[in-house]
Amino acid sequence: MKIAQFSAFGRPDAVVHCIEFADPPAPEADEVALEVLAFPINPADLLTMEGLYAARPPLPAIPGAECVARVRAVGGAVADLREGELVVPLDRENWVQRKVAKASRVIKVPAGVDPLQLAMLKVNPPTAYLMMTRYVSLAAGDWILQTAANSGVGHCLIQLAKAEGLKTVNIVRREGPAEELMRLGADVVLLDGPDLAQRITAATAGAPIRLAIDAVGGSQIVRFGDALADEATVLNYGRLSGENPQLSGHQCVFKRLVLTGFWLVPWLQKLSRQEVAALYAGLAGRMAAGTLHIPVERTFRLEEIKQAVALAHAYRRGGKVLVTPNGPIH
Repeated sequence: MKIAQFSAFGRPDAVVHCIEFADPPAPEADEVALEVLAFPINPADLLTMEGLYAARPPLPAIPGAECVARVRAVGGAVADLREGELVVPLDRENWVQRKVAKASRVIKVPAGVDPLQLAMLKVNPPTAYLMMTRYVSLAAGDWILQTAANSGVGHCLIQLAKAEGLKTVNIVRREGPAEELMRLGADVVLLDGPDLAQRITAATAGAPIRLAIDAVGGSQIVRFGDALADEATVLNYGRLSGENPQLSGHQCVFKRLVLTGFWLVPWLQKLSRQEVAALYAGLAGRMAAGTLHIPVERTFRLEEIKQAVALAHAYRRGGKVLVTPNGPIH
């Protein structure tokens, strides 16, 4: 079979290669054999190949935080999964054509949903949902502010917030995405700039904003922070600027803003399996209903992994880059 692998840390499209690899063994009693249908290329995957993610894997390594797969065989002790069903593995190393996983580490997903959307179920939707619901108690009509609003998480947050009756201020760093974000349900879309806080206050009529979600880091928080309510929470989950998140002295001392971080991994670790299954079932249900959709820029074959990674690493994209390692999905 074919896999994507990297043997050194560096520029992702330079270090990743598509290679021939031994087929996985038959599943043990508590395992399932999977055929990977599609996987997205996420920022965490790129950072891992650059050696900049939370942990450096031993080399050589197979990337891949998420995918959707079809069950091809089940071990003798597996009672709740059947051949042909679609699943989302909770483990990593998903940039492969086939793999074996513990049955306890896969989540069954519904049939009748676009597999490309299901391939993006594991990371961005729960990231948006948990940040929206687990840090600040919000009610219908309340406002959330987010940066990187045209990202995968940003698209999810807009749609999830709209479904809950919440309003969103969406900050982007370039002209162009506003129309699409408004179609998704964004209430306000603003271009970053030196007068950002004043424009936020004007657009929201001075409404208190108690939750801000940031993926950019650097000084962007300083530019929007004065528009937040006193003691608001700022959740940072990325550094697209390449810089650490910052607050001004005024925002830290006098507004008493709370700057903290979000990482999906420990959340999934501390939730029970039943809670994880319920979380993904609810999000998959929204995909099935058409109320949660993540745009796709382009799909590639596994043999084109270098081109796919290069496009995913580019700044101006209209959606996620995905790979279908076993060819077009039927």
